[in-house]
Order: sequence, then C-alpha cells, then structure tokens
Amino acid sequence: MAAKNIVGSSGSAPAGKEDDIEDLFTHLELNKDELDDVVIGVKEAKTYQEAGRWLAIGKVLTNRNFSAETLFEKMKSTWNLSRDPNCREAWENLFIFQIHCLGDWKKVVHQGPWTFKGFGLLIEDYDGLSAPEGFVFNGLHVWAQIHGIPELYRKLMEVVDDLARKVGKVKEVQLAPKLFLRVTMCGFVLESI
Repeated sequence: MAAKNIVGSSGSAPAGKEDDIEDLFTHLELNKDELDDVVIGVKEAKTYQEAGRWLAIGKVLTNRNFSAETLFEKMKSTWNLSRDPNCREAWENLFIFQIHCLGDWKKVVHQGPWTFKGFGLLIEDYDGLSAPEGFVFNGLHVWAQIHGIPELYRKLMEVVDDLARKVGKVKEVQLAPKLFLRVTMCGFVLESI
C-alpha cells in the first residue's frame, strides 16, 4: 500500500488534506521526554492562567454508578450561581467545574458541605496545572454545633477556638446568638473511594 503524501513540495498541505492533518493532530500524544522541548511563551502562559481562574475539582464519595450529567444539573440547581458553571468529567468520578466569577467560586468551594443523592461531594480549589487523577482531597467540609457553652466562656475566643479544635480540623468558627458555636471543619476521608 502506498503512503499518502501529506505535505506538498511547497511545504503546505495539498488542497483537501487539511482535514487529514487535523485528524492526525487530534490523536497526537506526547510522552514526558517529548514535553521537554515544548515551550510556552509568556503571553500564552498568562492566557492559560486567566483561563484557569476559579476552577474547582470535585469527587462524589460513592462506589455506585451515576450519571455525570445528573450531577451537573443537580449542582447547578443547588448552587444557584449567577451564571451556570462549565462542568466536565475529568476522570472516573472526578469532575472539573469552571466558575465564572469570584463570588460564585467562593460559594462553591467554601460554603459547602455539598451532597449528591445523599453522598458527600468533595469540592476543592484546583489550579488546572496538576493532573486531575492525581489530585489529593483534604476531606469533606462539614458543620458541627457545640451546645451548652457558658456565657463567660463564649466571650473568650481562646476557649472557643480550643473547643472547636476538639471536634476536628477547624476551617471557621461562628458564634450564634443562641448558646452554641457553629464550626465548619474538615472531616477526613479515611478510605479511598
């Protein structure tokens, strides 16, 4: 079988062959040794950084199968953001969410905990540079309330902070008007799912 001549003598692709070249580029895979020669200019790097703003990565804590589209629609409805995020499945049970503004990003990443069909949804900040399949989650952020704190101790932030740290790794402490604390903490995921 004869090989196809993709590049003409003038150095450009013959008419009708652009589609073949584009098809070849879509199947191109580089290994780590070949990436050493890849150079990204300063302007391109800034463009990529802008495109990588307000990214979040998520994982549902379940071994059950579910539809990624169902997850995306449920979270869009739950979050009720000013603009729907761009969502994509990056790996099996691993999802990338591109949020469009800082306020919405803060809501998604910091105002959880989020659940999907009764299962915890881990959501964390993502830089867009590391491989999604190697991302290590810190744990599920949950809320806890500490009741029965005497009024005298509620006014001493050192005591309040120490009480909150007894529950787990503290992310935020809020004093409620009633006699309790609301603690947002990181509950660690003990086994890999």
